Amino acid sequence: MGKLFLKLWLLILLTSLTSFKIQEAVFDRVYAQSMASNSNERFRRIYAYIEEILRPFPQAEWPERFRQMQQRVGSPQEFMGPSRLIRLSDLAAEPGIDAEALARVKSQQPLVRPLSGRSGSEIFHTIFGTDYVVVLESPMVKNPPMYGVLTPSQFTWIVESSLYALAVGLWLTLFWRDMKKLDRAAGEVGEGRFHFNLDIRKGAALYPLADSFNKMKERIAALLGSHRNLTNAISHEFRTPITRLRFRHELAMQARTAEEKDRELQLMDSAIDQLDDLSTELLEYARLDREQPKLDIAPIDAEPWLNELAEEAREVASATGRQVQIAVRADCEGLDGDHRYLSRAAANLLHNAVRYAKQRIELRVEMQDGKRWLHVDDDGSVIPPAERERLFEPFARLDQSRDRQSGGFGIGLAIVRQIARWHGGTATISESSLGGTRVSLSW
Repeated sequence: MGKLFLKLWLLILLTSLTSFKIQEAVFDRVYAQSMASNSNERFRRIYAYIEEILRPFPQAEWPERFRQMQQRVGSPQEFMGPSRLIRLSDLAAEPGIDAEALARVKSQQPLVRPLSGRSGSEIFHTIFGTDYVVVLESPMVKNPPMYGVLTPSQFTWIVESSLYALAVGLWLTLFWRDMKKLDRAAGEVGEGRFHFNLDIRKGAALYPLADSFNKMKERIAALLGSHRNLTNAISHEFRTPITRLRFRHELAMQARTAEEKDRELQLMDSAIDQLDDLSTELLEYARLDREQPKLDIAPIDAEPWLNELAEEAREVASATGRQVQIAVRADCEGLDGDHRYLSRAAANLLHNAVRYAKQRIELRVEMQDGKRWLHVDDDGSVIPPAERERLFEPFARLDQSRDRQSGGFGIGLAIVRQIARWHGGTATISESSLGGTRVSLSW
């Protein structure tokens, strides 16, 4: 942290120094241009003063009179700075004076040029059109050094740069503290510990990241918990038919007659079918849980769609020897959604209803509070409120024995909720007006 702050302070210092030097160079240039463009007006009073002093005396005495004038109060240097009186013949020897500049001075026009090696300007002007030339120096006045080292502007530059660095350093300290919290939280997640909350104050630069991190942590914890439960459930589901296969295989090997062996082989075939069905369901759930497909959202005519679902459910009921009545009710003309996946979800709900209903099932769609609802009601048993949310987990069933004869593997409702989430909705269980259970899909 200390090294980072030191680098930051040096960066701000160098940046402000560069800015300071650029401003200084620009100011010098603008000052020189201003001096040149306003020379006649700026120095007219000074030259008039000099001419007034020298007028009564012969030209031969002008150099001495000029020297005396400089020593008195009110001399030109008080207005301008150092000054000289030279002959026009000596002007050609001045550095930087070319023929054009010399001609300008001879024509009694003032000549302004930058001082050599210093900031400021010097002005050349003849006296009374003679060959005497007054040279006035106008150096740029800069701040004197403080303690012989720094000028006030340089001192101000260092103080301001340091204050900027301190302000940024304070912000950086808070940012660094939050970064350390985030680093420790990432380490906790990496170690598999999720019973904490990344606490970063609102308004901090890293607060949005912390909020996303907390949600991600909760999602990972939920996924790991779901994966653990799923692994345990799969192990249990596979163990039952495999144990049955081993048992029937031993009985078949010990069979004394061909009829006994055939009967055991048929039972083994049933266990193999169960394993095949379980594998198919498991692969389908894994596919749906792994990635969200691209949904083909389109309008669906409610009543024809419900009649199609009900007819398929009647065929399933007939094939399983169940005698149930399936009523259809469309309280809206249509709904938007992916026909394929909504049909899959509705079919899962109807198959569960066929399995547990006594005599009646009702399939209904409606619009309520801007949402589309699909309800499947039956007159079977009522699911206890404490068990309703758990049934949406994979391989969860009310029958804790997980006997295959109770029907299904407990994946159907998990798939229903996944399809509902894809549509931006959810699935819930409540009590039905028919006296049994209602499962609702909303989006």
